[in-house]
Amino acid sequence: MDYLYRKHPKGTYEHAGYKKKVDVVLMCFLFALALGLYVIGRVTTGSNRNILTIVAVLGLLPACKMVVDVIMCFRVRSCDIGLKGRIDASLGSLFGMYNMYFTSYDKNYLLAHLVLSGNSVIGLSEDKDFDEKSFKEHLNDLLLKEGIKDTMIKVFTDQDRYITRLNELNEIEGSEDHNMGMESLIRNVTL
Repeated sequence: MDYLYRKHPKGTYEHAGYKKKVDVVLMCFLFALALGLYVIGRVTTGSNRNILTIVAVLGLLPACKMVVDVIMCFRVRSCDIGLKGRIDASLGSLFGMYNMYFTSYDKNYLLAHLVLSGNSVIGLSEDKDFDEKSFKEHLNDLLLKEGIKDTMIKVFTDQDRYITRLNELNEIEGSEDHNMGMESLIRNVTL
């Protein structure tokens, strides 16, 4: 389904809002398709006992999955546009991703911005009560399962300190290189 989001891929600032719109349209289409199949079967046979009713009921499974996706999408808040401007001005040649929403069994973690540099993950959360310790454990577990070791993870809740860190990373030679396996994993485990 990633082909539906090619216009604004995961990690771009616009992805969160675009994904909400696409998922709502897709959810409505899937429910309308299931309802249409049911109505066609009912009208043509005069009974609920037909193959189109079974297909319509089975068609509700992906529609209900889309309901869950839509609910999760509405939990993701895009970072402030003013903050985006400050980050873009300091990002330079670093690889960054916006609005990354990580889910785990215990908690969910929303990072307004995330930078991958070498084997480091540096993030910014706009939530002052962000649980950095449990996020580090969660992300380290995911990375270790993929064979990525010795990763340094730091999440800032202070925007000025994050911008300062981005500027420092830009001054370090070769900081623009990042682990492609780590990037792929993060894109796969976030909304």
